[in-house]
Amino acid sequence: MKHFFISLLILPIFVACSSLPNYELSDWNLLIDPNFNQKEIVDFYTKKVAKVEEASEQEAKIYAQMQEALKKAGNNKDVEGKNVMLEGYLVPIDTDGRRVNIFLFFPSQAACLHVPASPANQTIFVQTKKDEGVLLEDAYEQIKVYGVLKLKETKVATGTASYTIDDAITRVVPMLN
Repeated sequence: MKHFFISLLILPIFVACSSLPNYELSDWNLLIDPNFNQKEIVDFYTKKVAKVEEASEQEAKIYAQMQEALKKAGNNKDVEGKNVMLEGYLVPIDTDGRRVNIFLFFPSQAACLHVPASPANQTIFVQTKKDEGVLLEDAYEQIKVYGVLKLKETKVATGTASYTIDDAITRVVPMLN
């Protein structure tokens, strides 16, 4: 009984020390205009790609057509200003030599050159809080990003993002064996 009461006293301390913010959204699909059927387009072009030789000029043309079709996807304006926690992968833009502090953030890994990049409405330009960037050795791992989502297009050399998160907090997603 004594341990139970001690636990009740200590629990609020642990809860109060949590540095991760509350969030309202954690689903990448909610960033897409709900009136746009992205899955239908991806499925259509995936079937076309399956019929051509891998890494061929035809495959590249089909992926380019798919990217053009996906660019017509709208952004979900209802997510503006929402607190989010999203899991995904990054492409570094700026580091301090120890951490990646500015990056593009995507729902899936860009595994190789012949895989198309995520459309702009599935790409977020992220700037982290001081000391909250991703350690360089973790930059290729899946990460979580916490912050406030803003509908703001940002173009950099490695891509275009429809959304931004400033003052983000990041965490590496633990790998399960």
